[in-house]
Amino acid sequence: MITIEEVDGKAGWREFESVSDLVYQGDPYRLPDESMDLGRILIAPPPSVAATRVTKAFLARENGIAVGRVVAIHDLSFTEYTGEPIGFFGFYEAVDDHDVAEALLDAAAHWLSARGLATISGPFGPSMFYSAGIVVDEVPALPLVGMPHNPLYYAAHFEKWGLMAVKDFYSYLFDDPCIIYNDPKYARHMQIFEKIKARSEVTFRSMKYRTLRRDASIVRDLYNKTFVNFWGFSPLSYTELFELLKMMLPVIDRRLTLLAELDGKPVGFLMGIPDVNQAAAKASHLKSRWARDLVTLWHVKRPGRTEVIDGVRVDMLFVDPDCPDRAVSSLLIMEMSVRMRDLGFTRVEAAPVLDDSPWMKGSVLSRTKLAPHRTYRIFSRELT
Repeated sequence: MITIEEVDGKAGWREFESVSDLVYQGDPYRLPDESMDLGRILIAPPPSVAATRVTKAFLARENGIAVGRVVAIHDLSFTEYTGEPIGFFGFYEAVDDHDVAEALLDAAAHWLSARGLATISGPFGPSMFYSAGIVVDEVPALPLVGMPHNPLYYAAHFEKWGLMAVKDFYSYLFDDPCIIYNDPKYARHMQIFEKIKARSEVTFRSMKYRTLRRDASIVRDLYNKTFVNFWGFSPLSYTELFELLKMMLPVIDRRLTLLAELDGKPVGFLMGIPDVNQAAAKASHLKSRWARDLVTLWHVKRPGRTEVIDGVRVDMLFVDPDCPDRAVSSLLIMEMSVRMRDLGFTRVEAAPVLDDSPWMKGSVLSRTKLAPHRTYRIFSRELT
């Protein structure tokens, strides 16, 4: 007998988190802790975020044991901005049982339908800006920091319930230091970069901790201008971006946060995030979460950290579409490449990359012959 219940109270949220322990037992690439801070994202979000996003978490039980979970998400700002009655689901975890999957997705669908929504789409965690999709191809490696990791049978769960694929996005991996820094093609890119940089009036600076609030506002404005015509867009609020940056502060290397300016005006942004999952894997054997966090942070901040953390996830390429200098995206990417090289990183993964994103519009990535390293997929279905 499978039963569905709404998640409530501390005990309920503890069980919600515990589902992943059951699902990923024996998975050599699973990390022991949630990749997102559920407290700030789901349980007690800032009031300004809670006013624009309503969520309901569900837990599936079989013979009294928690075997699955899902969150139904009504993003009020999205429906107000787009006028489309689309609801979302996310934070999905379940054992490989189609009856469990059906019960969970039915519960999310019924809740969204009762709120007047006509379509369900996801998974999102809880929006496109945080985490989206599931991995649909097998990659025997640690998940990339901040990106989804899941059993491959999730796609079958969704498709059997009636969800259809609506959008794929990718990661691109450069994992050989010779390819990244010593290949003749890289040298040619660097020569071109230096010539363009010499002619360009674009300058770069790193984000500053003491001006984080101002810089967060700049990045928010660039994001909203860059992606206004992209699939799944809705305006990002300042509070949501600032909360995300606060969560990332312990692992951010500000030297890998690049703001591009032209005549003193911000025109672009790019961030590189050291792949903290490599450090988390070193601490995964410890029983205490506090000890795991402490050891992980020590590996992230210590001298010689690239002995453990050799990789960087590059994300958040935002360029003002009105900027008269059309080389800004390529300049940002090459400047980031130089900084990663100088800091000793030898593996780079760009993610998430949409086919129509700035990464693929005249950037360095569009001129490579690399195949995607990982594929992530978003699903959708009309509600009846």
